[in-house]
Amino acid sequence: MSEYLSKEEIRKWRSSLERITLEEYAARLGKVIQEEKHDESLVDNVMFRTLTSMSTEKYTPKTEKIQTLAIKSFSKEKEIQEKKESKPVVKKQETAKKAPVVEKKAEVKKVKEVETAKEEAVEYSFKKALTTREQLVFDHFLSNRNTIVYAKDLAKILELPRDYVYKYIKNLRSKLNEDVLQNADNGGYLLKV
Repeated sequence: MSEYLSKEEIRKWRSSLERITLEEYAARLGKVIQEEKHDESLVDNVMFRTLTSMSTEKYTPKTEKIQTLAIKSFSKEKEIQEKKESKPVVKKQETAKKAPVVEKKAEVKKVKEVETAKEEAVEYSFKKALTTREQLVFDHFLSNRNTIVYAKDLAKILELPRDYVYKYIKNLRSKLNEDVLQNADNGGYLLKV
């Protein structure tokens, strides 16, 4: 008789209703549990060495890199926001175009009134600072004041599909203190003075 438990004896232990450990069962029978055999093959040695040499300390997850990039981008965005907030309210003066010389006094008076109206400074205030793309959209509206601006024109400026432009128009409307950005009758948008 061998001093180790056989497979049949281990099966009997598993099927028994008695709650004892395998070691206790082996001790009752006067036997010991056979330990696993260690194979000295080349594959086992290489695998064992690589598993023991691997450590989690050497491994740096990529989330650290992503996290540092995120922190850098947030700090850069804060810098940009602070620069924009330090700027005064957007002011834009439009230089008056010289009207043609008209002989009649009434028409000259009308031309002078138009010139003075164009020379007035127009101020727009915002509830929140604009993003770079929103600023581009606003600048385009400002340069085309009182004329219809279409979404396709804004899409070319932003280099985005037309569907994405509406988001920036909506955000711009919500950030403007005054209701000066309105829908045009034939489609498009108007920035009114």
